[in-house]
Amino acid sequence: MDEEKVKDAIRVILKEIGEDLEKEGIKFTPDRIARLYKNLFYGYTKKLKVVNEEERNGNLNENDIPITVFKNNSQEMLIRKVSCISHCMHHLSPFPLTVWVGIIPDKLLLGMNKIDRIVKYFSAKLQIQENLTNEIADWINNNIKPKGVITVMKGVHFCAELQGDSGDFTTSAVRGIFLKPEEGKTPKEEFLKLIDLNKE
Repeated sequence: MDEEKVKDAIRVILKEIGEDLEKEGIKFTPDRIARLYKNLFYGYTKKLKVVNEEERNGNLNENDIPITVFKNNSQEMLIRKVSCISHCMHHLSPFPLTVWVGIIPDKLLLGMNKIDRIVKYFSAKLQIQENLTNEIADWINNNIKPKGVITVMKGVHFCAELQGDSGDFTTSAVRGIFLKPEEGKTPKEEFLKLIDLNKE
């Protein structure tokens, strides 16, 4: 990201809405926003990389976000709740999120805090919630290859709230045996009961 170009763009916006670029509190706003954007939108410059423990303790590229996996011997459902903030690609406004990820592992076990990294990585771009929900589920499904993965996401979209409308929005993405369960099993219903969205 070219920070100087971002600063210039912010100066143009501030001037066009009627601000005094030399006013106390505004003068360095372009600098602050450039630094903020660099921190917020790392999803464009970094990438997730699946590694084992040995690789994790080796040399990694500075743009790699390590996602450590372990050999798995469990068939139990794992559920992780993650809070984060993404930004709407239509209005650039933030939308806070509560995300639940349920995984039934197969050969690989994903470290639970690594689920946070995955969710926050995909949130670190301009997004719409439907795409974000699917991107998280698809990445886990394609790279960790569990028996099943489900993602449920509740967001509050300030672009709607600021215009007087409700910004509450819930989306889900379902893969593997959550979508096509084995006979006599209902993992999707079990997951939804455990997270109990009505309590949120």
